[in-house]
Amino acid sequence: MTSAPPEHSPPVVHPAGEIDAYTAPQLRSQLHEATGSGARVVVVDLSDVTFIDSAGLGALVGAHRRMLEADGQLRVVRPPALVARAFQLTGLDGVLDFYDDRGAAVAPQ
Repeated sequence: MTSAPPEHSPPVVHPAGEIDAYTAPQLRSQLHEATGSGARVVVVDLSDVTFIDSAGLGALVGAHRRMLEADGQLRVVRPPALVARAFQLTGLDGVLDFYDDRGAAVAPQ
């Protein structure tokens, strides 16, 4: 689900539940819309995600790459510990910009 941001706040994509081969296309579509909006920062709030597989990780990597190419930043709100393990095992915890909560992620830097 994509949230409508307040004035001067970055777009926020807030998926919930499982992100797998069946749900990743919807996430990818929401990320394409957000990263193509011209915003310099896009936030992905993973705080309500219970599972993520390689399809979901791939969608996030693609969004991260698009934002870098546009001189922007993809900010990711840290998922629960069990889900965060997927990012640690793949090394993506060192590639993506993680924030402890949505407030920190949307704050100007």
